Amino acid sequence: MKIEALLFDLGKVVVDFNFDLGMQRFASRSLLDRQAFARVLFDEAWLPPYERGEITSAQYHRHLCESGKLNMELEEFHESWSSVFLPDLLIPETLIAALGERYPLILVSNTNESHVKYIERNYNVLRHFDVKVFSHVVGALKPDRRIYEAAIAAAGHPPDSLFFTDDREENVRGAENLGIHAHQFTNTSKLIEALRDHGIKIDSCSS
Repeated sequence: MKIEALLFDLGKVVVDFNFDLGMQRFASRSLLDRQAFARVLFDEAWLPPYERGEITSAQYHRHLCESGKLNMELEEFHESWSSVFLPDLLIPETLIAALGERYPLILVSNTNESHVKYIERNYNVLRHFDVKVFSHVVGALKPDRRIYEAAIAAAGHPPDSLFFTDDREENVRGAENLGIHAHQFTNTSKLIEALRDHGIKIDSCSS
């Protein structure tokens, strides 16, 4: 079936990040050593619920202050938490813009309210996306089928007419299990090859 809409992951596909940058800031303000604080930061009982929107940034921040012995106000937490994002895009904006002229573009991301606010303020590339499906809004994290179902509904086309790219294999498999054409992102060149293999037209100037 002809591809009718394109779905993109955000982190490590469109926008790059390095968690070490945030960890440096947090570790300097915590009474715990870096390894111990990392266990608190990425605690499965807290981070996934935060990214599913089950707890707020304020609640997650309080967890870090109490369990991670973090001495940091909420505003500084937002700044440190989002310092992980790097300025250069992994996919050129020209390519995304060119694709957006021909296909509806849908962002499908596991993320939280703090990161979304930062990215929307600092990355103009998001203006090219027609719909943004965020885990903290949907209440489900990839590869949970519910977030893909929300993206399918947003696209308004059947799964086999959608193309999705994500850097994580389990998320690619989750999409494929619902019949979505999916590609594991490693770099732009291979993405362009995959797009063309699926009959997706790309302007020569954007490749």
